Amino acid sequence: MRTFLALLAPASLLFPTAAAAYSWPVKPFESPHAIRGSFGDPRYHLDAESVLSAFHFGIDIVAPDGAPVYAVEPGVVVRVHADSVTVGRASGRRYGYWHIRPIVRSGSHVRLHQLLGHVLPGWGHVHFAESFRGSYRNPLRKGALSPFYDGTVPTVASVQLLTTGGGPVDAEAVSGLLDVQASVYDTPPIAPPSPWDLARLAPEEVWWTLTDEAGVAVASGVAVTFQFGLPINDLYDFVYAAGSYQNKPHRPGQYVYWVERALDTTTFPNGRYTLEVSAADTRNNVGTSSLGLTIANVPSGPATAPRCGVTPRVPRRCPG
Repeated sequence: MRTFLALLAPASLLFPTAAAAYSWPVKPFESPHAIRGSFGDPRYHLDAESVLSAFHFGIDIVAPDGAPVYAVEPGVVVRVHADSVTVGRASGRRYGYWHIRPIVRSGSHVRLHQLLGHVLPGWGHVHFAESFRGSYRNPLRKGALSPFYDGTVPTVASVQLLTTGGGPVDAEAVSGLLDVQASVYDTPPIAPPSPWDLARLAPEEVWWTLTDEAGVAVASGVAVTFQFGLPINDLYDFVYAAGSYQNKPHRPGQYVYWVERALDTTTFPNGRYTLEVSAADTRNNVGTSSLGLTIANVPSGPATAPRCGVTPRVPRRCPG
């Protein structure tokens, strides 16, 4: 069972239980805007030594080059670079605005909806990020960036079974240790304009459930959750499998998740099972895909007690 999610729990305790909603950083303030990059999606950054992988720590809001960008909350400008502005509040909450040419200075006080700068040529969006005491949060979560409406349902496009060595697995004769991958994405509720009209968004959460022939859940687990923040970047390769990449002009992003690693099928009796992979967005729209499989370990050992993993969204009772 994957254990890296435990690293997110302490960070989640730092966040206040309620925070006031805030408006959009581009006009009109009280209308939703198109998003072309989501919180937690796969990103690559070229440094002096190699290509580094990282989780996207904000959202990309579509805005034409030169568009004015405004403060979503009043505060103090705590950091200014040639292409970004960060505004902080006494509560420890900070708001970052990237890919803009700033017109404010570090240390200055800004009002709500005060002009901060303009979108730099060639970017076509503002990267907007929110953090609390150094931990990034999803601006699209309920009670944050408003108004935001999302009626689209995430798509679990494919589910693949692999050996721990990366080889294919016959779903009708599964044995030993099993890796599971899934290609999952969400559709933007407002389609971005061309050339980003094919953009896809990463879901907020991906999880799995294994049920037996009687429909009893015998195991479950969370592949990834961005509900409370971001995993550390060192865990990038534990979340995203090879073949994952971000949106580009005229090319949709590809989000391939490690749903589970080294699932020991010998802990379950031989027989027929259903593996269901589910994904949800910040408005709890849920998409699923199921795959039938037959566990056929030889020789068959004695049956063991079913396992029950971390179950998101809907509480489940462990069998027995």
